[in-house]
Amino acid sequence: MSSKNETALVNPSTAAEELKISVATLRKYSLLVEKTTGRDDYYQRTAQRARLYTQQNIEDLKAFHKLAKTSDLTLSEAARQVFAISDKQAEDQKKADQKLEQQANALLDSKQVVKLLTALQQTIASQNKAIADLQAQVAAVQKQNEALLDAQKQIPAPEDKFAGMPDISGIVDADLAAEPQEKTPEQKRSEVAEDMQKSEDEVRGEILRRAHENAAKRAKANVHRTLADMQLPRKKHWWDRFLS
Repeated sequence: MSSKNETALVNPSTAAEELKISVATLRKYSLLVEKTTGRDDYYQRTAQRARLYTQQNIEDLKAFHKLAKTSDLTLSEAARQVFAISDKQAEDQKKADQKLEQQANALLDSKQVVKLLTALQQTIASQNKAIADLQAQVAAVQKQNEALLDAQKQIPAPEDKFAGMPDISGIVDADLAAEPQEKTPEQKRSEVAEDMQKSEDEVRGEILRRAHENAAKRAKANVHRTLADMQLPRKKHWWDRFLS
């Protein structure tokens, strides 16, 4: 059986001395073993291609040497019995080692899978927390918007100060239409000439009559006017020059 994993290696002379055979016989046995097993690398070698022997190699050669001396078997037959069994044990050991290695790799893979799953679960938990935080922020913004809309609905509409006032556009238009048109210079001179011919009592009576007429018109008409109407400039009459 090959024992390359063992560290204790001896040279041919040391191995031959332990086997109580010559170095030449050891070389012959070693060649037969390599031929029987079909492995040229059955024994480890130095850089100069000299064979090195482990303690297990020496034990196998002892068993082979004893079988060849105490039985009617040839050296080849004895080598096949000893080293065939030895090779089978080595193959079984190799298979067992491979199985152990596969189990170790499977265990390592399982640990890696568990580690990856744990990391994935942590990532998912972190993402779920981030989503929950975003949902809370969106809900808060929606609540603020609803509060603003409710507050806006509760604000009273501005009052129209002139909404309750009656429509006096027709009256104002009629009043303006009733006012005399602007007189021409000839008409004014004619009126002045006529006024000069009237007595003082007649002029005073004329002024009072027209004043009463204007007062009656104002009393008859609706005096509710808009602010703009109230700011219209007062039209001067021809008799205002006598009252100033």
